[in-house]
Parts: sequence; structure tokens; C-alpha cells
Amino acid sequence: MRRDESVLYDEAGSGAVIGTLYLAVTLAAACVALAVHPLLTYPLSLILFGRPRPLAPPRAADGPRPSLAICMCAYREQDVIAAKIERLIEIAGEYGPATIHVYVDAPTDETARIAEQYVDRIDLVVGAERAGKTYGMNQLVARSQSELLLFTDANVESDGDVAIELSRALADPTVGCATAQLIYSNSRESPTSRLGSIYWTLEEWIKRIESERIGLVGCDGAMFLMRRALHVPPPPHLIDDLFLSLHILVAGSRIVSVDHVRVFERSATGSDEEKRRKQRIACQAVNVHRAMWPQLRRMPALSLYAYLSHRPLKWLMPFSVAGAIALAFVALGLVAGAMVAAGALLVFALLLFIGEKAQIKPFSLLSSGLLSLVGVGTGVLESIFLGKTYTVWDPAASVRLEPFRATDRVNKPASK
Repeated sequence: MRRDESVLYDEAGSGAVIGTLYLAVTLAAACVALAVHPLLTYPLSLILFGRPRPLAPPRAADGPRPSLAICMCAYREQDVIAAKIERLIEIAGEYGPATIHVYVDAPTDETARIAEQYVDRIDLVVGAERAGKTYGMNQLVARSQSELLLFTDANVESDGDVAIELSRALADPTVGCATAQLIYSNSRESPTSRLGSIYWTLEEWIKRIESERIGLVGCDGAMFLMRRALHVPPPPHLIDDLFLSLHILVAGSRIVSVDHVRVFERSATGSDEEKRRKQRIACQAVNVHRAMWPQLRRMPALSLYAYLSHRPLKWLMPFSVAGAIALAFVALGLVAGAMVAAGALLVFALLLFIGEKAQIKPFSLLSSGLLSLVGVGTGVLESIFLGKTYTVWDPAASVRLEPFRATDRVNKPASK
């Protein structure tokens, strides 16, 4: 090869490397943008372009309240079931025209026996075999005749006036559902619970912005109250809280967050335990999306934008993050060489391993976060390719460690 041909060949090779580098950096930036959009640019876009929608004034305090059915499902909750039922009795007593309905899903511990001690004050259904939370909730709703429905989980702590405070939001006829602010009570217990608390604090910030401008795009099952007229029984294989809240959205009603009503529960403390929990939740969420997409895609443009931003893009975050990391190492290899990139990858993996095994910050937070993302990604793939449902599951053990007392007052801030 002549010298001039060699120079041209080197220049062409250098140009190809630079072009590949630019492409890798561009794609990595796009992956990062997709990953952060549900948690940052999406809520900021609502702040910039959305206008707050104030609620209608609540009904007079001395006016009659709509009838209420309080519904709760439980599986293995022997340590908290008595205190929880006593709290539900307190909630019903403070609210007024309320009934309590409890479904116990064929537990293998003493949950059913303890709940049976309250059959004079609650409507109790004990399943002969496990059928899942959604099946149980459908049974309870069918056994009630109330105008409003309050759903809660057995391990959630609340104050006695939650039903009163949540029902005030439904004085606005455009509101179909109101949900409480969920706070994780054990944020300092482990890096995993700390990360979970940070993430959920961010979620509550996003919920507050959504609530003020367009209404929530779905709500969790810790504590929410809805109009019975909007209730559509979910298929037993789909998770009820997301299904019901998205149906309310499709129906054109708003879901609002009542921030001064606070409820508390524990977060998972082990990274592997949290990974399995995220895996289940993601799988259930994608199942609901697949079942409801024909209705969801016909929503108004703003509601559809909010849904796609806060839900599907969040479930796809593991793949965006994985793409960004992989492309970053490709770019490093193009700039510094394959050996440097391989060494950096090895150091990165080693730091994650040390963080997970030795629980050294900040590497333990990073490893916990990546394991959670692995769980979400696995759940998405299980839904799409395996058709898994998680109709029944065992709750994470660490979220049930500390039974609460019915006499505790957890909702300290004064009502607004």
C-alpha cells in the first residue's frame, strides 16, 4: 500500500471511530433522557404548562355523609390484624354511616382465627383456598351497598379520621377518587429501605403535581376512597388498585391526593426482597396496561401524555438505564481503548459487589437501586413473554416486622 493510500485509510478509520463515538454518546444521552423523564422532566413539564385545578369547597361539616364500605384483604397478618381491625372500627365510628368488610385469603397462620373475634362488628369472609387480593376485594364490594368504597391494606397505619378527610375531596363532582399520602416509616433501617423512602418521596412529589393539575395517573392500594358508581370489578388475575384507578381516569374523573392525610407502612429492608417485590409489581402493572390499552389510548391528549410518561416509560426504565450504561462503556472503549473500558467495567462491578455485600455507602445504595431495576425489568419481561400474573403472592417478610397499636396516633398534622 502506497503512503498516500495508507494516510487515506487511517483518516477513514478515524472518521468511522469518531462517527461511532458520536452515535454512542447520542444514543446514551437519549437513554438517559428516557430514564429520567418519568421522575424529572415529566413533572416539570406539568408545572410549566399545566394550570392548578382547585377542588370545589367541601360539604358542610354537619351535613349528611354518603354511606361508606371499608374493604380490606389479608393473608398472613397475624401480628397486625387485631390492631388493624380495631383501627378500622375506629375509622367507621368516626365517619358515621360505614360498614367494615374483611376478606382473609386462606392464611396458614392465625389471621383468620384472630379476625373471627370481631365478627359482631365486621363482615368477615374467610376463603377456603387462596384466590388473591383482587378476588377478595370483588367479593367484599359485592357484599356492600354503600355509595363510597374505602380500600386499604392490612399493614398500613392510619389515623381514625382518614375516611372523613378523604371523603371531603369527593364533594367536587369532578373527583372520582381520593388517596392518602403514603410514608415509609423505616427509612433508616437499611440502604434498601432508605432508597425506597427516597424514591417514594419523589413519587409523592410527582403525585402532588399531578393532583393539582390533571389528577393522578393511578394510585397505590395503601389507602384510597372512590365512588361506588365508578367501580368496575377487576378480573381476578389483575391487581385491583391500578386497574380501578385507571378505569376512573378513562371514565373522565379525577383522582386527587389529599396530602394532609398521611398513612404509614414499612418498606422492604433487603435488596433481594425488594427486587422480588418490584418484579411482582412491574409484572402486575404491565398486565393491567395490556388489558386496558385499547381504552387508555382513546383518552384526551394530556391524560394520555401523563399516563405514558408516568407509567409505561417508568416500567421501561431498566432497559433505558441498561442501554445508557452499555453505551457509556462503548464510548469509553472508543476513546481510551478496549482494555481501559474492560477495566472500568470490572471496577464498576466490583464496587457494586462490595456495596451489596459490605453495605458501604454510597455503593450499597447504587447496588440496591440497580437490583430494584433488575426486578422491574424481569417483571416486565415476565408479563410480556411468560404471561405471569402473580394472582397470589407472599408479602415481603420485612414489611411485617413491627406490629402497630390501634391506640397510636400517626397522623399528627392538623387537617386542612
